[in-house]
Amino acid sequence: MNAGMRWRLAVPLIGLSLLMVVPAVYGTWVFWSDFGNTYRSLSVVICLVLLAQLGLAVSIGVRPTRDVPWLRIGLMMVTFLVACGVAALRRSV
Repeated sequence: MNAGMRWRLAVPLIGLSLLMVVPAVYGTWVFWSDFGNTYRSLSVVICLVLLAQLGLAVSIGVRPTRDVPWLRIGLMMVTFLVACGVAALRRSV
């Protein structure tokens, strides 16, 4: 897979990751003093998971590969599901 194709795949994934990371980090920062320690720690976990997802999206464009990087795309889906699970847990706290 050449560099152009990798970046064609990576740019939308980076955009989707940024659509999740930016509000999560901003919301954690803005509402930090409004909630307790458990809520704060779960918010930090969500931010870290989404930042890992952003790193995976960038790695799709940066790291050369012969074929479509299905493993990294699958890991992005897993990190999204983990972030949603932690958000559901945080909501119940």
